[in-house]
Amino acid sequence: MMDILRQNAQSWGIKIAFGIIIAVFIFAFGAGGFNGNTDPVIAYVNDQPVPTQEFMQVYRETAEALRTQNPNVDSDQLQSPEFRKAVLEQLVSQKLLEAEAEKLGLAVSNSELSYSISQIPAFADKDGKFDMNIYQAFLQSRQMSAATFENSMRNSALIQKLQEYVTLPVKPSEADARALFDSASEKVQIDYYYVPGADFVKNIKVSDKEIEDFYKANPDKFTIPGRSVVKYIAFTPEELSINETVTPEEIAAYYEANRETFQQEEQVNARHILIAVDENAADKEVAAAEKKIKKVLAKAKSGQDFAKLAKKYSEGPSAPKGGELGWFSHGAMVKPFEDAAFALKKGEVSKPVRTRFGWHLIKIEDVRKAGQKELDQVKDEISGMIAQEKAADSITDKLDHAIDLLASGMKIDKVSEELGIGFKKSERATVQNLSRAFGMTESAAKTIIDLPKDTATEMPIAIDGGYILVEKETDVPPSLSPLKDQKQDIESFLSQQRAMQMAKIKA
Repeated sequence: MMDILRQNAQSWGIKIAFGIIIAVFIFAFGAGGFNGNTDPVIAYVNDQPVPTQEFMQVYRETAEALRTQNPNVDSDQLQSPEFRKAVLEQLVSQKLLEAEAEKLGLAVSNSELSYSISQIPAFADKDGKFDMNIYQAFLQSRQMSAATFENSMRNSALIQKLQEYVTLPVKPSEADARALFDSASEKVQIDYYYVPGADFVKNIKVSDKEIEDFYKANPDKFTIPGRSVVKYIAFTPEELSINETVTPEEIAAYYEANRETFQQEEQVNARHILIAVDENAADKEVAAAEKKIKKVLAKAKSGQDFAKLAKKYSEGPSAPKGGELGWFSHGAMVKPFEDAAFALKKGEVSKPVRTRFGWHLIKIEDVRKAGQKELDQVKDEISGMIAQEKAADSITDKLDHAIDLLASGMKIDKVSEELGIGFKKSERATVQNLSRAFGMTESAAKTIIDLPKDTATEMPIAIDGGYILVEKETDVPPSLSPLKDQKQDIESFLSQQRAMQMAKIKA
């Protein structure tokens, strides 16, 4: 199939077809499907589950990015089924492309990945060279591990390779050219009659006996897999940094050596009041909205509280918060709004400002000028970075010591006490739970799940940013989810199934 795509990649028809191919996926039934586990699945891609947790992470990141680009975006729209579906389609499309790339033998080497990251301008110093400190500060500011970010970069690079492969120029054979011409010239007229299954659902009644029979006939669909509770010690810079001491002198020295890293963009902290009017509205509507915003401006100038006015009159999503927008930099808002906001001084209220969203009044609560951040502003951030650097240097020694103590028969809670490093206990977890929570491979997670009770791992297990040592505390055997918890989903499933059968008969 990919050869055909390559040969015709320049045609709009193939580009459209490619778009259709990557959008093909199967929705799981309900919020968690009939997987019978504690990891809800929202969709399947080539028989591989897409966990709801992964979807929600992508959904939150996408929504946050849109809010950053446009603070006036309607929160209801970001929570709508249409928006969630669009995010899911994007996620599924990405997974389909990744799978196709792997099938073709395409891969991104470690050297290619390193080069790609080193070329990102945001990680460059004043000389344009990659700076590891800037890179680590970026990860820390987003509470993201290097492994998570690099995996995302690797997937993006893999998809880029696939796109380049698909668009490689290939000269078609005479037979292919003739077939393409015939196909493009051929026309067909289709008459069809659409019978939606949803039309029948409301008239379908599913009895309790039918629900119970389905439940009993499909125990595998409602079985909660075995889970385990484990104790563990994490050997990561973040965890071990708690015990590290950082002196004021070290903080000051780091600040002086990396002053260019701590630059402050010009920012304002603002509130606004919006009287909404469409950018293509008739002059009469625009004038009416302008008249309304001017009346609100008069109230603000008379000394009335701006936040209270925003709650009462604003038609934007920030109205319940008194029009609060928080801090933002240049480029975060639409141009007319940005120009007006950055022209104001602290405490000032703007004249009415027209954007594509309507008429705004803007009040500036505070201003941060561009320039060098003071040491007091960043000392806590620097302290954390230095502590993690020190902790990273000590991981190997502490890990070796912990392994020796476990080998001597010491339990993990005592090892924790001996090393002065806290241990933690997991919730009831499956292989997939552990794999996602720690960023470990599923084979490593299975090693943990397969441990006998009260037994510790003999070797450390690699996770995002470091290692863990684990001891099995207890096992929870597989169990059947109670019928009462599945009844509503089964009823809905059987109703839809029967409705589709009725629609097929009518069609």
